[in-house]
Amino acid sequence: MLWRNSLWNLSGSALPAIAALATVPLLIRTLGVEGFGIVTLIGSVIGYFGVLDVNLSAGAIKFLAESHAANQRRRFAETFWFGALFYGALGLLGGLAIFLSSAWLLDRFFTVSPQLHADTVLALQIGALGFAVTQIQNYLLTVPQALQRYDRSAQSEAFFGVTVNVASVAAALAGGGIAGVIAIRIVVSLLNVSYLIWLLRAFKLDLAPCWPGPEVRRGLTSFSAYAYLSKLASTLHQHGDKLIIGSLLGPVALAFYTVPATLASRILGLTYRLSSVIYPRASALAATDKMDELRFIYFGAMRHVTYINLVALGMIVLAGEEFLRRWVGEEFVSAGYPVLVLMTIALLIDSLTNIPSLVNDALGHPRITGRFALARALIGVSLVYIGCLLSGIVGATIGHLIATLALGIAFLLFVHGRTVPFSFSDSMHEGWGRSVMIGLLVFGAVYPVTLLLPPGIAGTVAALVIGVSSLGAAYIVFIANIDERAALMTVARRLVS
Repeated sequence: MLWRNSLWNLSGSALPAIAALATVPLLIRTLGVEGFGIVTLIGSVIGYFGVLDVNLSAGAIKFLAESHAANQRRRFAETFWFGALFYGALGLLGGLAIFLSSAWLLDRFFTVSPQLHADTVLALQIGALGFAVTQIQNYLLTVPQALQRYDRSAQSEAFFGVTVNVASVAAALAGGGIAGVIAIRIVVSLLNVSYLIWLLRAFKLDLAPCWPGPEVRRGLTSFSAYAYLSKLASTLHQHGDKLIIGSLLGPVALAFYTVPATLASRILGLTYRLSSVIYPRASALAATDKMDELRFIYFGAMRHVTYINLVALGMIVLAGEEFLRRWVGEEFVSAGYPVLVLMTIALLIDSLTNIPSLVNDALGHPRITGRFALARALIGVSLVYIGCLLSGIVGATIGHLIATLALGIAFLLFVHGRTVPFSFSDSMHEGWGRSVMIGLLVFGAVYPVTLLLPPGIAGTVAALVIGVSSLGAAYIVFIANIDERAALMTVARRLVS
């Protein structure tokens, strides 16, 4: 069930990611480089108001999963309504704050061309409603995830994720401008919320409105108080670099940074979706004291996800430059390709901490994850700022990479054997260590061969074929175990037949 949920969760992000990448050139062509940078900037400003969220959704997934596993229906309903009331209030307060401060934020911190100023202020004000709707939308998604019904949550994310990207392009082509793009995204979010409400009714859960008892309130707020550190760090991590670059270098430079950074995060973000399903599963296993099963899942997931991320890094190194050239144009290649490679390496290193942090939180230690995440975010933002001053967007990316490397290694060394009940040496031996070693050895042997290929699309395709086939063969021989190889053979026979 875990791998099926992983694949469903992956599909919920993969299809919108493909749609987002496909529509970027159209948005740039329609809105212009500055207009596209402003849309990104608005998303970052609205996203930064997420610091108001104490990450109650993380605690909700854990407690909903535990209540469902233990068949505690009253506790399940109380947990749901506590979160619903919180995110409803958060959406109203945050949306009002964004609306009232829109003009001040733009004039105080950012510089846009005079002809786009009025449209940008209007878009920020419209985005205030989007903040409120998004809070409810994201919280409602926690219920099917806590029930480990990733098939239903993924269907929602995939359909509406694709729709919001297509609708954004349609609004831009229709002459809606920046404000029109933001407005149509909110309409799609409202439709998504309506669907999720219908979905909860289809699950036939006992969710009659009720006031949460003191035990539920204390449990959720205590867990979320520490999980909030991770949420705060995530907000800084996702939007801080963009706000710094937008403020220091302007919307055009931000566009040149955002396009390759988005490509890297979209690709490696897909593998996070594979691993994130372990969180409710680990919570349920811990509640029923099935630690041997958790160990098996933990190391297996680390081994596979790490190798998949290494394959993604190899493909980006081999094809990233040509892809940028044909995707968004020659002007994005010289500055964009170094950002793409450096950001992918940083995200690869960061991905090593994903599964340990999810299991750490599932076992009830969010304060550890939160403290490390906050330290990583604060150091990262500082180094991005310094790097931006010294060497523009490439320097900002190097600062991001240094912070990720230092804090990622420190986190792995600290949690293993403490809050995560498996040793660091076992994590390397049975988890990510073998994947890293095999992946780097294979790519190190393949890369010099690809340099002999002619430049252009034909050489890039040939390099990808060589790289994928070599890394795929190494996966089957050295990474997959006997049962996994047998499963792969079964799938291959079905496809052939």
